[in-house]
Amino acid sequence: MTRFLKLFFLSLLVCVLQTEVARYFRIFTVAPDFMIIFLVLLTDEYGLFGGFVAGALVGLFYDTTTGYAPAINLVTYTFIGYISALIRGGLNNAFRKMKHKRFLEYAIITFSMTMVREFVYIGYLFLVGAEQGYVTFFRMFVCVILTTVLVILAAAAVDLFRRTRQRRKEMRKKDAEFRRINIK
Repeated sequence: MTRFLKLFFLSLLVCVLQTEVARYFRIFTVAPDFMIIFLVLLTDEYGLFGGFVAGALVGLFYDTTTGYAPAINLVTYTFIGYISALIRGGLNNAFRKMKHKRFLEYAIITFSMTMVREFVYIGYLFLVGAEQGYVTFFRMFVCVILTTVLVILAAAAVDLFRRTRQRRKEMRKKDAEFRRINIK
């Protein structure tokens, strides 16, 4: 239950980040997709089912905050959360011998999942009769590149946080052993 609550609140937080904070990261009026970054990083920790649940929650929250077609984000982000974990498993086997493979995996998964999401939105715009032009495809590529760069930076930050937390645990363990030895 606590795992679901953690996913619930993290999904809510990332939806707020996407709707309120992403505008400050815009390049050529294109904002990155923090929700895809979140899902890609989350599937490393929570796996297939966690990615599926978080994708559904993120899509549901984003559908309620935006005025797009009902359930387009729910289906898209659920698919992205599920497929990201599957792609990660395949890339783990393919890049088995590489040293810093996680960053390359994150970049490949984010690039492909952002392309999927952008093609879904372009298809939606086509179906509602909006005019498609070069600007739409330029926007798509800027979003894909910006999101991919940000996932690499976010992955480096998460990796640094994990290493720092691991070092703290090791230091606490050494301190406890030192105290135990000195008490005797």
